Amino acid sequence: MKFCFLLSLLIGLLASLAARAQEPDSTGTAAPDSAVVNGAGSLTPPPAGLPSAEFETYNVDGTGVRYTAALTGLYTTGTVERVYFSTSHTGGFTTGHWQFPAAFSYSYGRQDGALRERELLLLSTPDYRIRKWKFYALGEFESSNLRAITRRVVAGGGVGYQLYTDSTNSEVALSTFLLNERTDYNAEPDFSRHVVRNSTRLKLRLNWGVFSASELFFYQPSLRDPGGDYRLNSATVLAFKLYQHLALNLAYSFSYESVVVQARSRANGTLSVGFAYSTGK
Repeated sequence: MKFCFLLSLLIGLLASLAARAQEPDSTGTAAPDSAVVNGAGSLTPPPAGLPSAEFETYNVDGTGVRYTAALTGLYTTGTVERVYFSTSHTGGFTTGHWQFPAAFSYSYGRQDGALRERELLLLSTPDYRIRKWKFYALGEFESSNLRAITRRVVAGGGVGYQLYTDSTNSEVALSTFLLNERTDYNAEPDFSRHVVRNSTRLKLRLNWGVFSASELFFYQPSLRDPGGDYRLNSATVLAFKLYQHLALNLAYSFSYESVVVQARSRANGTLSVGFAYSTGK
């Protein structure tokens, strides 16, 4: 009984923090939601509000199929009426040295009757593993009301190296990608941008008992104008394993885009709480 009371208190506190973190910023646009982890500590992709090219959509040990799902929601009434819903799903198949992951995420939010979030992300990062090396391909489609993006299509490839791993599945890894990106903006007037980027990622994951912590940090400059056109992305996740396939997640994400339209905020940060479910081998 005492455990159930403490767990209910913790969930209520985290939900309160998440509700505050999702209030819109001074520009009138809400911050994007962040990533979540499954019970084993592997990171699933964030909703489309966070630029996510070359996020690992999946992390599988051994051979087989694995599926994860995450769901968060928020509804408030009174002085501020707020409705928010977010879901993300990943699936992966591993055979031999190959991994074939795919991911889908969607979030929707309204505040005081006005549309804030309508974010969609489709992402796949198949890879071929040789010991501590990974060779990636990448394909992504994204749409974001937060950043006035009608569509963003990304294709690319890269290589990663695992600097550290142990028997608890803790990990430190680096990767670098070359990305070809085209973005169509819903602006006045409508316009498009074509950018070739480098993406460097640092991945940290630590597991101990029923707790896990993950961090992903990205630096994504344009090759043509690295000082004036770049992105910084960070996703930090703490997870508490409730049952074999269910985890409670506390996550903080930060994103910065140096090039935005329609007075959108360059920087966004979000603290969120939710549950993740995983199944498979």
